[in-house]
Amino acid sequence: MDSLLKSIGDDAPSGENLEYEPVYAALELAAQPGEERQSGDAILEAEPPNYADVIEKATAVLVQSHDLRAAVHLALAEVNVNGFAGLARATTYIRGCLEQYWETCHPQLDEEDDDDPTMRVNAVLGLSDDATIVRSLRQTPLTQSNAFGRVSLRDIDVANGEATAREGDDRVLDQSAIAAAFKDTPDDVLQGIFTSAQTALEDVKAIDAIFNDKTPGQGPDLSQIQKMLHRAVTRLAEETGSDVEEAAPSQEEHAEAGAPAVAAAVPSGAISSPRDVEAALDRILAYYATYEPSSPLPIILKRAKRLVGADFMTIINDMAPSGMDSVRLVGGLTDGADE
Repeated sequence: MDSLLKSIGDDAPSGENLEYEPVYAALELAAQPGEERQSGDAILEAEPPNYADVIEKATAVLVQSHDLRAAVHLALAEVNVNGFAGLARATTYIRGCLEQYWETCHPQLDEEDDDDPTMRVNAVLGLSDDATIVRSLRQTPLTQSNAFGRVSLRDIDVANGEATAREGDDRVLDQSAIAAAFKDTPDDVLQGIFTSAQTALEDVKAIDAIFNDKTPGQGPDLSQIQKMLHRAVTRLAEETGSDVEEAAPSQEEHAEAGAPAVAAAVPSGAISSPRDVEAALDRILAYYATYEPSSPLPIILKRAKRLVGADFMTIINDMAPSGMDSVRLVGGLTDGADE
């Protein structure tokens, strides 16, 4: 994206407005979804655009012109092809355009109407469109697990009872399977998804701030994309142990600041805390629910998970209450000493 943010020419730093040129028309055509189709009594959803083609055609526009409309097309295509990493590339470009080329990027302010920003506002408003980018964000993978697949915010909503599964959807995950998918995703991959989502959120906040500064009270409402990105960042921060506002500093940064060195990373898959134990049990439970639903083992495993972190006497009392008297006798405990 850095190369696309370079000045295109001394006389026109953002290049010419290509809205009515063939290269832009090709982008608009590629970005159009198909039409809904009817099959018997069923209405089939419209086919989505070929997003890889949209990326190619949007880039063809952006190498010639700093165009926010093309950049929003790029954002939708990128999030569908490359997930949060792709979205972050597009939001970084849009932020850079507004920061570096406010006076010249397209669509330009209306000089004949006291620099009215309406066309520019409408272009950037596409970032927060519920039917396109926000919807795609909700379905963008937060995980990359070989065993349990890819989990999105929508999957989490369905598991929490906040959304209903689509008709015919044979892949409905429960909370145990979702926890297992996060745990099974390699640490570096999960951290990368978190960093990209956080970058996109910071970019959108910066875009919002630019409009608030340049056009007070007239900027686009970007609350929906901010809300969706904040949800993703918050969940990913929990799973990676990162701060929601900023990524954890590196060991070098800690050392430069005089802070204690960060503890050595635990190897991926290692169990080093009660939470890791619970997550491992969740993965096992998810396996049995998916591949051996008739097995009785989950009954025992769920009981074991419930007792993670419990003290000795609590576990004995739960598993073998009739043996409590013998334990008290051997330990020389009174009836209330174990409480």
